[in-house]
Amino acid sequence: MPLKTDHALRHLVLVRHGHAGDAGEFAVTGQEDHLRPLTPEGITRMMKAASGLDRLLEGPLAIVTSPYVRATQTAHILTEVFSGVEMLSTPTLVPEADPALFTQWLQELSWPPTLLAVGHEPHLSLLAGWLLTGERRSLVRMKKGGACCLSLAGGLGPGQARVHWLLTQGQLRKLA
Repeated sequence: MPLKTDHALRHLVLVRHGHAGDAGEFAVTGQEDHLRPLTPEGITRMMKAASGLDRLLEGPLAIVTSPYVRATQTAHILTEVFSGVEMLSTPTLVPEADPALFTQWLQELSWPPTLLAVGHEPHLSLLAGWLLTGERRSLVRMKKGGACCLSLAGGLGPGQARVHWLLTQGQLRKLA
């Protein structure tokens, strides 16, 4: 159960997992794609990007992640930078999930004012579009290791969010 607080969720920060290498090359190993890990370079770059996120965000916050290995590894990197932060996993953040399922899942729990949601493309872009307009369409481009902060002053429903900022992993690393 997420951290209990008197505050309503005010910011949802969508974070795309770090670089995990080529999906086709990984498929040759015979393993399923959900097991594809971050590359060593992907880990290093994500650690620097997480430090940049730390400069932008104030607590209390929590992290929720897709159960895929590369997303979980990215979320663990974030928990190292944001020490003492709770992390949960949900299948509502996998690439093919309906964005409405994630928001329904969120509404059933109590969250601190800022939540980092680690996931995949095209799901994160569709989720952002749905929260911004109420339509399931991509309005932002989430690069690997990048992040998009949505303000939720209007609530967590479709068409209620506003883009606060959208940064690439390279921009986040420069903030560190």
